[in-house]
Amino acid sequence: GRTFPTHPYFSAQLGAGQLSLYNLLKAYSLLDPEVGYCQGLSFVAGILLLHMSEDDAFEMLKFLMYDMGLRKQYRPDMIILQIQMYQLSRLLHDYHRDLYNHLEEYEISPSLYAAPWFLTMFASQFPLGFVARVFDMIFLQGAEVTFKVSLSLLGRHKPLILQHDNLETIVDFIKTTLPNLGLVQMEKTIIQAKVVEYVVVSQLQQHPARYNLFEPFQSGFRKQHSTEIALFRVVNDLLMPAADNRCHSVSLGTHLILVFEMDISRQLQAYEVEYHVLQDELMDSSLPLSDNEKIEKLEKTSSSLYQQNIDLLEELQVCKLCDL
Repeated sequence: GRTFPTHPYFSAQLGAGQLSLYNLLKAYSLLDPEVGYCQGLSFVAGILLLHMSEDDAFEMLKFLMYDMGLRKQYRPDMIILQIQMYQLSRLLHDYHRDLYNHLEEYEISPSLYAAPWFLTMFASQFPLGFVARVFDMIFLQGAEVTFKVSLSLLGRHKPLILQHDNLETIVDFIKTTLPNLGLVQMEKTIIQAKVVEYVVVSQLQQHPARYNLFEPFQSGFRKQHSTEIALFRVVNDLLMPAADNRCHSVSLGTHLILVFEMDISRQLQAYEVEYHVLQDELMDSSLPLSDNEKIEKLEKTSSSLYQQNIDLLEELQVCKLCDL
């Protein structure tokens, strides 16, 4: 299979891993015909299957797609993915202006390197230990974690990216070399990263549905990493202020900690609106439309607004369920 072809669980032809992955993706495609099967989604499903049973993985996949809103980026038109790439570009402009200018100089947009990050939650290119921690943070903070991790990765490796001076080498570095550099980073900070992992698991206890699905993993984690848990207790007051669930002002030497510090939700909303405004301006500045073209444009606009209303209703329903 094309999903984790070198991983022992998925490498065997028609082995247990491949069959479980097929069952999970088939079940989801029947549940959600609009999205159906998407290759990027197989990596998300694969990560879940590495940590839980098929039944639990299916429930968790539903939670990610519907409750956390990930399914929007897998729709056939891929409009949401285009918006995400625009948002990431604008965030790079805000947080790492010199890197943004360098990439713009060589006409390198996020779509050239970051689309797989969003569609697979980093699972197609990065070490699985790193990906597991990203998933922890997604369950804790929501889908915008993907933006935060992307910014942190690019920012921490900015000096190395700036050394390259043509499109091919820059894109190759970001897509191929950068994920492997993460292995070295993780080796240096593995104890601290395990502390962060325990912080996330502890916070998941506040959400019973998610906590129960991860309980077998938590039990194994406690047995295997008793030393790190003891360390966690020492730094708990620093990592987890009583009034806030985020990590604050503790330098653990890993870029994942920075993810907890960033609040980009308002920027993401503003840049999504900005994207639509720019698209409307581009359409308005085109050649005069015939009556049929005007009708078609209005129909597309109406369809887009209808879909936005559905999305808002989904979010409202989720909010209501959370309040119960």
